[in-house]
Amino acid sequence: GRATATAGDFKLQEVENLLQAFSTMGITPDAGLLEAMQGQATVTARDFKPQEVANLVWALATMDIEADELLLEAMQGQATVTARDFKPQEVANLVWALAKMGVKADARLLEAVQGRATATARDFLPQGVSNLVWALATMGVKADARLLEAVQGRATATARDFLPQGVSNLVWALA
Repeated sequence: GRATATAGDFKLQEVENLLQAFSTMGITPDAGLLEAMQGQATVTARDFKPQEVANLVWALATMDIEADELLLEAMQGQATVTARDFKPQEVANLVWALAKMGVKADARLLEAVQGRATATARDFLPQGVSNLVWALATMGVKADARLLEAVQGRATATARDFLPQGVSNLVWALA
């Protein structure tokens, strides 16, 4: 269609918004459009802000598709460079999405997001704590001691706000 033919004209926000909209609606775009959008996102990855990186990777994960490897490498690289600007939900969503897709995350990215999560742990919502710890455990990543201390403190402070699934995920991940 028209979107596929004009994919090279899409700005990064438009690519991210389109893929997120498909994901939210539970629609998987046709292969040509998906390939074009992923290609455009790969080309413009260096311009992505943290929220756009997290949203794009989350959208791909929730569509249950095999994301383009070059795009995932580009998004991980951009996330590593901009990690200090990630908000807690963006950290949790990014790491959760990578884990859901079975991506072996780059070591530099894991170090950067764990550092950011540690620095912003007091601002995490219960679901973010649960998703972050679950994702790291799912990827086989041993969280560093500072992060574990920070998220355990946050989990304790917000314990009554956890949903049962969040408690289950947190306990499983910390076991």
